[in-house]
Amino acid sequence: MRQDIHVLAYSDTGGGKSTFAATFPKPMLVLFFDPLGKDQPYLADASEVGELVDTPFGMMRDVKHAGGITRLEYYHDHDPYNPSAYSFFLQRMGLFDQEKDYWRTVVLDSITFMELTARKYHQYALNPTAKDGRQWYAGSKELLEEMLMMRFAGLKLNVVTLAHVDESKDELHGEIVRNPAAPGKLSKRLGAAYGEHYRLYTVRGDMGEIKYVMQTTNDGLYAAQTQIKAPNPCYPHYDSIWENYEKGGTPG
Repeated sequence: MRQDIHVLAYSDTGGGKSTFAATFPKPMLVLFFDPLGKDQPYLADASEVGELVDTPFGMMRDVKHAGGITRLEYYHDHDPYNPSAYSFFLQRMGLFDQEKDYWRTVVLDSITFMELTARKYHQYALNPTAKDGRQWYAGSKELLEEMLMMRFAGLKLNVVTLAHVDESKDELHGEIVRNPAAPGKLSKRLGAAYGEHYRLYTVRGDMGEIKYVMQTTNDGLYAAQTQIKAPNPCYPHYDSIWENYEKGGTPG
């Protein structure tokens, strides 16, 4: 039996993160911070795509697939100088316990724009008189840390958090270290909160075609890990990550 898993997946732009997340079990709730237009992977192969409608927390739409419903909730600030999206997001998550038994998967897409939204919330709403701009970055880090490493950690359902790639230099060895992009030290710490930590990337096949691939174990260059012994490399699909486990593997 497949248990619920918590996944942190990261890649460069165009690496297939959202497409991978969209393969997870339905009903699915997508907390969408990325710009409109980047939600297409969740609309693909749908039998019905609902219109965008306004709610007290922002825009949303329901998408019907053969496997069930995907609900997209959009957290965007049309006026960055008067931010409300992150406040709405916090209010919405405050109500999540009332419906958590309905959803099989919750997706956060993505940390990059979640952090930007949280930072502008600090800059223009919570702490507009700060003399040092670093306070806004520190504030956004605190908000993301509480949500991604604490609140999400206790959810009894599939959790998929998506991030881009951050490159930084190891001061001791001078090597480039690649982790999920997140504010401050959260970039290196975030993976500790997720049992499944995957890096997605593309390669060219023998005929020059683009293939999407997923790394599931650490190679010293990119951080990755798996507790369910997902194949490495692995095709980026929910069913594919369970192949070894269902052949007799056990969580590592």
